Amino acid sequence: MASNLLETGTHAPTSDDAAHLRFPGSALARFLELRGRRIVKACGILWYTVPGRFLMSLPYQSLLNPNPAELERMIRDHRVLGARFPSSAWSGLESGLYVFHRRPYSLESVHIKHRPRVRRGLEHFDVRPATRAQLLSQGWALNRSTMARQGRFDPEFGDRQRWEILLEAASVCSEISFPAAFAGQRLAAYMITCREGNWLHILHQMSRQEDLPNFPNHVLTYTVTKEAAEDETLDAVCYGYVPLFDAGGLHEYKLRFGYELVPHRSAIQLHPTLDRILKSRPAQAALRFARSLRPQNQRLETIETVMRGVRLSGPDGNPC
Repeated sequence: MASNLLETGTHAPTSDDAAHLRFPGSALARFLELRGRRIVKACGILWYTVPGRFLMSLPYQSLLNPNPAELERMIRDHRVLGARFPSSAWSGLESGLYVFHRRPYSLESVHIKHRPRVRRGLEHFDVRPATRAQLLSQGWALNRSTMARQGRFDPEFGDRQRWEILLEAASVCSEISFPAAFAGQRLAAYMITCREGNWLHILHQMSRQEDLPNFPNHVLTYTVTKEAAEDETLDAVCYGYVPLFDAGGLHEYKLRFGYELVPHRSAIQLHPTLDRILKSRPAQAALRFARSLRPQNQRLETIETVMRGVRLSGPDGNPC
């Protein structure tokens, strides 16, 4: 394992870096903004746009209790379709964040069923930071391979020009790193991580189909978690939210590496006009019909989950 696996960036921090870091979540916000996402400051925090013209809050681990009128004003003023945020004060979807709180960590910390997979991975792969050149030449193929297995397509990772923009954004953000598993010079799996204060966020993870029998993802997750556990300047590692769709064995995978699901409610607020349209009987009937025709469609499942979240969400534990 390289000792500087989680060492971030390729340049010394600049005054621009320092300015962004004054606001919680700014390190990730800057990376997202350079990739073309809109960044909004409202309700006392940072928000960023996701596909579908929704806003999501930063940093991920902060639980919010926004004023409903201020939240609606943000949605109207920025002409987005809605906003989603984690909360313990609002009602909403039962959700959570996968978190590893720093503590002693070794192979014995991993579930017994994953240990032989990690050992096999350690025998076949070397884990070290991937360079921009390696990601330019090989990363796009891993992106396509991963998304094909998952039945989805994200243009940022699937379109070569968008992928190059993402890598260019990472190259000027000192908080971003790309720990990766290599078989010789062949890239087998990589992560994108962001160091935000005393938290490390695992943002994305991609791997090559042909290498999966030797478990590159397992060795990468284990090695990154182990190095984070040994970093006294870190408090926790975040491995993302519970997704809005059925992600197969992803939940069990993360728990078996020592992560815990820290629960919260995922509150979703729509633009008032869209809220009225989507809550109408015809819209609900159309969604049910579409789901019956394509029950495995991930996009339709996400829309259905969002609509359930809208119905459940409200301030002070009271659904709207």
